[in-house]
Amino acid sequence: MPDERSAARSPGWLARARRLLHPRHLRQHSVYSRAESEMSEALSVGCVQHAKGPKRCVPRTLHVDGQSPTRRSFGDGARMPMGALVLALSVCLEAAMGSLVADDSPVRQQVFLNQVGYLPKGAKFLVVEDTSGALTGEFYVTDSSRPTDRNVFTGKLNRVAGDFGAYHVGDFSAHTAPGKYAITIPLNRPDGRNDHFLSYTFQIAADVYADALAKGMNCFAVQRCGPSTTGYNAPCHLDDGRTKDGQSVDLVGGWHDASDLLKWASATIWGMYGLLHLARLSNDDGLRSRILEEVKWGNLYFLKLQSPEGFIRTHGIGGDPVTEGNHWTDNVRGTADDRPAVLNEGPVALQHQYIGAWALLAWVYGKQDQPYAERCLEAAKRCFNWVKDKKPLQYRDFGSGIYAGLQMYRATGDEQYKAYALRMADDFLKLQETSHVGGQQRVRGFFYADGSRKHGIETVINDLLPFEALCELAEAFPNDPDAARWRAAIQMHCEEYLAAIAGRNAFGLTPYVIQPQPDLVPGARQIGELRYRYFMCPRKGRWWVGNNASAAAAGVALVKAARVLKKPELAALAQRQMDWVLGANPFGVSFMVQVGHVNPPEYVYTGFQPRTPWIPGAVMCG
Repeated sequence: MPDERSAARSPGWLARARRLLHPRHLRQHSVYSRAESEMSEALSVGCVQHAKGPKRCVPRTLHVDGQSPTRRSFGDGARMPMGALVLALSVCLEAAMGSLVADDSPVRQQVFLNQVGYLPKGAKFLVVEDTSGALTGEFYVTDSSRPTDRNVFTGKLNRVAGDFGAYHVGDFSAHTAPGKYAITIPLNRPDGRNDHFLSYTFQIAADVYADALAKGMNCFAVQRCGPSTTGYNAPCHLDDGRTKDGQSVDLVGGWHDASDLLKWASATIWGMYGLLHLARLSNDDGLRSRILEEVKWGNLYFLKLQSPEGFIRTHGIGGDPVTEGNHWTDNVRGTADDRPAVLNEGPVALQHQYIGAWALLAWVYGKQDQPYAERCLEAAKRCFNWVKDKKPLQYRDFGSGIYAGLQMYRATGDEQYKAYALRMADDFLKLQETSHVGGQQRVRGFFYADGSRKHGIETVINDLLPFEALCELAEAFPNDPDAARWRAAIQMHCEEYLAAIAGRNAFGLTPYVIQPQPDLVPGARQIGELRYRYFMCPRKGRWWVGNNASAAAAGVALVKAARVLKKPELAALAQRQMDWVLGANPFGVSFMVQVGHVNPPEYVYTGFQPRTPWIPGAVMCG
């Protein structure tokens, strides 16, 4: 993947994105956003919906995190926290933007690839099911628009018998010519007849992700809560919220979290992160203004979560159990259906996350809207002054502290914030496992959740921000006395943990968790005495989701690490995480709604009416 700024400036994508982001597009589609099935529990028969065809079931057998293949229905429920969308989009925006390809050709579902396409100079992989000797070992990149000589690239297939079963993997990264293509794989049939596998069409272009990105951005406008004109049931929840003692508190505005109607402080903030990073990539004032408009809508709610003392309150509109407040209201304050406000003091990591978001906003928009940037920076300073003397204890605390200090330093130039980031980084590195523990010599470099070193981190939604922060710190201060230590930690985590386990499956999927204690991850795979999973552990009676946010977050982290270490192979692994989300998975489905050729079926939630519709650009959790 290219440098983020040069990629973002590729000709054509800005105008295209601006056109697609026009408000007239926001209410034209039905919408989706929630996914409650986890691939480790529901992975074998994929019921998919063609964009231009009937629903059909595609059989799939996958060796998931247990010992035997699973054959069950996919998409029994789906849940997409807003963070999943943001992290998936972050991989796109770190790469570049572009257009969606549609095609009605007859297709064999055995070829799995990114259904949107690839950047000209980016990594390009395909995965094909093992067919017990029927494959010839070659594949062709085919340009059907040519009258003759349609095979424009020939590649070799390599068999990989990994964690998800046996597949063949092809690499066509060397083919860089822009165009619309398909993959053709010839077969050896016992009867000698001519036969082949054919993939869906895809595109190679500098602006290949612009449509997906634009649809993802539109998703936020459709998810608006409060007195909006673009929310799918607007205006709504004008009476948010009510305290335990019956007092009214203004928590109107923001975005609904997912398919639910709640506005979790710890989840919806990632929407602002994703939008701000997109704005950071662009020098187009029109697009930046559109992004700022959306950011202001979400931030209207976030600013209300700050207490007079300066700390951020959690959860806002969203409590325990998760169904508390998950209903429509009459929009009249003081009536029985007013939604409860949960205004507890948020943890240290949450404070850091809000500081980082507000400081990033001030840094990105300081010249375009100085009064608003200063307002947000002042909120960040108040929060920082409250949290700076608190004692961080966990991976999330230290890592998010790096990010908060770094963004505050960028926004203000004040050395106290740089010193804070450096102190957080020093404690953060103490949580990394630098030895080959558990009777094995293949994996190290992962992080523990806290100083007890008993629990590895679980990358649910935002748990790779700390590692991303370390990458940004190393990039910002390459000559710092500790910079070599940071780079060594980054390299070890990427090469000896993420890439080491991604190499154990044909799709290049990075892990969700690794644990030193077997009883912590039931049904996990084994490396020595270590246990790892690609998907969240099933939690009976508790919240659990799929792995798309985890994969996308790993992709963002790997892109940043690739820049710091100047290792393009890490950017290639980042691409494979986005490929998984957009079609290169064992079901051959793109989890981004109305993006790609095949999406999973719509999840119909009946807990409230009108229900959350099918939102183009929303990302199912997997």
